Amino acid sequence: MAKTKITMFLDPELIEWLDLNRDEETSRSAYLRILIRKDMKTKSRRKTAPVAATNDVFSNPVITADLIPDDLKDYADLLIEWWTIRKQKGGSCTTSVANRIFKTLRSFPSQDRKEALEKAITSGWKDVFPLKKGYKPEEPKNHPNQKVFKASEVDLPPTLAELNENNANKFMEDF
Repeated sequence: MAKTKITMFLDPELIEWLDLNRDEETSRSAYLRILIRKDMKTKSRRKTAPVAATNDVFSNPVITADLIPDDLKDYADLLIEWWTIRKQKGGSCTTSVANRIFKTLRSFPSQDRKEALEKAITSGWKDVFPLKKGYKPEEPKNHPNQKVFKASEVDLPPTLAELNENNANKFMEDF
């Protein structure tokens, strides 16, 4: 490979920087060649992915309320907040995915939709899942058949003080 000689004029601060950063054995021109080769290697390693122009409105990490269907507008704030989390976690954000999620939310009972979205946000999930119901049913708080203990309604044996000493011995023998 043939070499070409070039002449460069450098400002004093550039020469000072070269002298501070190079080894004593390396000349200024050799150090410049090293810097150029390093830069060439790093640029050749970088792979530039072709940027595909997309018209998908759901590909942005931030969506607007007008993209959310009318029947799910009550949950627009939660959906907007969760969509950003989904994108950060590496979830696919496309129109087809958004339609699938809307369909999933519609399958939930209306009272569970908000809670499912809140759970997805707090847990950092990339998808929305139905709520799990507890295995043990919750006990009612004010059940009409709830038993309340009242000492006045129960026949309790008399105390020793009430019986006095003579009657207490007799009571214990009968017992």
